[in-house]
Amino acid sequence: MKGLLQHKPAGNQLLVLISIALLGVFFIGSLAGTLVLTAITGIRPEELMDFSKLDFNKPGVITYLRGLQVFQFFGLFLIPSLLCAWLFSRNSREYLGLRPPHIPSYWIIGILVIILAIPFVQWLGELNRGIRFPGGMESWMKQKEAAANSTVMGFLSRRTPADLVLNLVCIALLAAVGEELLFRGVAQRLLIRLFKNPLAGILVSAFLFSAFHMQFYGFLPRFVLGILLGMTYWYSGSLWTAMAAHFVYDALLITAAYINPALLNEENMVEMSSIALSAAFSFILVALSVNWMIRHSCTRYQDIYTTDENPAEDRISG
Repeated sequence: MKGLLQHKPAGNQLLVLISIALLGVFFIGSLAGTLVLTAITGIRPEELMDFSKLDFNKPGVITYLRGLQVFQFFGLFLIPSLLCAWLFSRNSREYLGLRPPHIPSYWIIGILVIILAIPFVQWLGELNRGIRFPGGMESWMKQKEAAANSTVMGFLSRRTPADLVLNLVCIALLAAVGEELLFRGVAQRLLIRLFKNPLAGILVSAFLFSAFHMQFYGFLPRFVLGILLGMTYWYSGSLWTAMAAHFVYDALLITAAYINPALLNEENMVEMSSIALSAAFSFILVALSVNWMIRHSCTRYQDIYTTDENPAEDRISG
């Protein structure tokens, strides 16, 4: 069974990935998750249907939501990624890019790129929030945005050191590992093979990564972050570097909100002109860092995809 679908077309493998992820969400994230968490906390699933009326001070609510994060990590990210890697290759770790980077400097440059991008990403966020849509569409988008933000706001509003550690694990660590496995480790790999072009695969996987979060007024910054994480993975040859960069980015935001709760106020709009210069400087530094990654990369398309596309080569290497 291992490597059973290795030589199937990338489009077919992508459909398999989507199917497994949806089944994982349904059975593990929905059925098992709600049954276990209701038994532990006493919170019924219907109490969480309207996030605008959710009382985060009610005992068990935060525990339930954190538990959902854990079940989602296994059902949507970890298990589908590992299972697809097992079906699509004969070496799951190699397939997912779970190897050291070509050179150790990629650890530093990968994290540095994502940190340097923060001012530019902030500017994009303000630009994104200023986009207007037709009335009905905008109302629906804002509802989705509020629902997505309310859970994070509830997590970050807790002010104890223990809560900070739990947030770093449940929000930053699980997201960094799970999302990178799914969107970069599997989806990006399949999309690059589908388009026969690394940049096209990176762009489309970043688009899917941003759309997945269902936060339309944060689409542009998350799209750019997805591109940077995809480039970090591709050029370093290591998914660990993308995971590390992803974790550091989320951990910095969580820690900053813990130290300064005023950052959680969504009404604090920033004047575009006040951050334009820092955003431009940020963009230049990020571009220079990405150029460094490109110039020092040893990643070659043919080295990665030869056995996927050539069964004879796989038999020889085996």
